[in-house]
Amino acid sequence: MKKIAFVTGSRADYGIMRRYLKLMNTDPSIDLKILVTGALLSDVYGRQIDLIYKDAFNIDVEIAVDLDSSSNKMILHTMAQTLDKFAIYFDEQKYDLFIILGDRYEMLSVATAAAIHKIPILHIHGGEATYGNYDEFIRHAITKMSLYHFTATEIYRERVIQLGEHPDRVYNLGALGAENCLFIEEDNVPNEIKVMNKKRYFVILFHPETLSGVNASEQISELLLAIKKFKEYQFVFLGSNADTHSEVIRDSIKKFVDTNINTLYYENLHTDAFHYLLKRSICIIGNSSSGIIEAPSLGIYTINIGDRQKGRVKGNSVINVKCGKVDISNAILKVLNSGHTIIPYNPYYRKNSAQLYYDTTKELLNKIDLDTMIPKSFYDMNPFDL
Repeated sequence: MKKIAFVTGSRADYGIMRRYLKLMNTDPSIDLKILVTGALLSDVYGRQIDLIYKDAFNIDVEIAVDLDSSSNKMILHTMAQTLDKFAIYFDEQKYDLFIILGDRYEMLSVATAAAIHKIPILHIHGGEATYGNYDEFIRHAITKMSLYHFTATEIYRERVIQLGEHPDRVYNLGALGAENCLFIEEDNVPNEIKVMNKKRYFVILFHPETLSGVNASEQISELLLAIKKFKEYQFVFLGSNADTHSEVIRDSIKKFVDTNINTLYYENLHTDAFHYLLKRSICIIGNSSSGIIEAPSLGIYTINIGDRQKGRVKGNSVINVKCGKVDISNAILKVLNSGHTIIPYNPYYRKNSAQLYYDTTKELLNKIDLDTMIPKSFYDMNPFDL
């Protein structure tokens, strides 16, 4: 039996991985453990760990850390604390394969601890570019610590190889989220979300840009000014993630919701509830990756604001705008006047992606002992004669 661990720190990465994890969890040849940290254990961000228990996964450890997004200094404190606690954990617990998704700063600390303990890492969603956020360099750093890679498009696969990863260990399997969103278990959708069917509404999910130097307070002000004129529509806000200055965005939104009767705020929603809400909306407004990866599969437009997602492959239903009230308002009008005639193309979609991820993971487990006999070498696309 092979021991596999997956680490999760947010509603987003757990929701993406859920169907894939369920396939591994029912395999008698796999001993799957879930390691929980970050926002999933934080009251500020809705403490969503009960979702994982409800899905009957084996949570091996809960590692709580201080989440303070007020400054880069405090983000680094969180990273240092995460590194220290996972260093202790991996000193005591060994795995045949450790799975990590994406590019969160706390995940860089977890990956570092696993790599130093010589635990083979499978990295998901490598090779992507997001020039407005420090996720950009964190993602590539995790790639270099990892032995195997599942990417979401062929362009991303080629980027991972460009970073020196051997092509035989880099697989383009599509994005799990692009298909996951089509499988909605309505038992997980509260009635207050279901009654939104009777209204015309937009979903708003907005995060800070942490590399571009823009002011989070000014950005969220522009967004709120843009939507204020559309009083005949409902606006449903979801909580920002735990990046630097996210509390500025969260506080501004909550004040806006308190004074505008056509708005709602949810800190967190079950993945199924989020997809149900998104599918029935007019479009999603903001700068979340869900607008790039999931919304096209659900047949809705995305108004993608600013540079947070700059560099990502995008389908034809994504409208890119600057973070200005006029630009955002004009994009909303464009969507409202479109009549939803567009047929979205999703470059991230791959049929049966969860099964494909599971089958490929099984293949890796069959060869992992051989692949870990010697240290990983850098793959030169144009080899030097050394």
